[in-house]
Amino acid sequence: MPELAEVKITSEFITKYAHGRKFIRIEKSPESKVKTYLSTWDEAAFTVKAKSRGKEILIECEKIGGDINGSATKTMLVTLGMSGTWVYLSDDITEDRDQYLKHMHLRFITDDGGILGMIDVRRFAKWKWVKTWSSNRGPCPLTEYEKFSLNLTDTLNKNRAKKIVNRDKHSDLCEVLMDQTVFNGVGNYLRAEILYRADINPFQKFYETTHEDINKIAKITHDCVRTAYELGGGQLKDWKNPDGVSATSFKDWILCYSLPGSLSKMDRHGRRIWYNPKWS
Repeated sequence: MPELAEVKITSEFITKYAHGRKFIRIEKSPESKVKTYLSTWDEAAFTVKAKSRGKEILIECEKIGGDINGSATKTMLVTLGMSGTWVYLSDDITEDRDQYLKHMHLRFITDDGGILGMIDVRRFAKWKWVKTWSSNRGPCPLTEYEKFSLNLTDTLNKNRAKKIVNRDKHSDLCEVLMDQTVFNGVGNYLRAEILYRADINPFQKFYETTHEDINKIAKITHDCVRTAYELGGGQLKDWKNPDGVSATSFKDWILCYSLPGSLSKMDRHGRRIWYNPKWS
């Protein structure tokens, strides 16, 4: 957590609350261990907007005015870790302000004293200046479905071609769903819901999966991500919808993840998978 739906919701929240505001600096909390130097432009205000892809957010800072020959934009890549969520604190909000700031480890400060920042209780979130998305992540299953589906099929074909060389090192199907080069944005709850709805053995070798089942998984992945987004995201642990959307509808949609009647165990990478007992 957070996964694709929650990251997309968060990026839209950032853009919504940044719209029409001028920012004057970026800072981190004294407790943060992230070493990225948070410089922007000396004495120059800037605007902020965000977009997401899989589990990543790009925040674009654009300088207002100044020398047109100088650098006008800077782009920050943010990952939310296990608990990252964003809030906006206007200057007149005093109730619980210190409690918010205690865990607000990345802060964008407006010219009127407001703070658009990331609450990260568990401190796994990261940020750095970049030019574009990370190169080690695949297409987005929600917004780049055709590319995602083609990449998934291509990965299966390559995996099949290598099976004769060393069968024992091929990942189980459930492990491939956590591979961000293939399933960008999919995490534990989406993995469980996708495989449960696909009704496919999570523990079969990936290279043994048929093309028919791979096509089914691609479609269900898109449908699950879209539904989770439309329901306001998976408010299952530390992540909360920044717009205050109720978690009830999402929890009613869950069929497998962390529910009575489902089974779970650790995969080879030490990550817990929830699955239908029929595949025991």
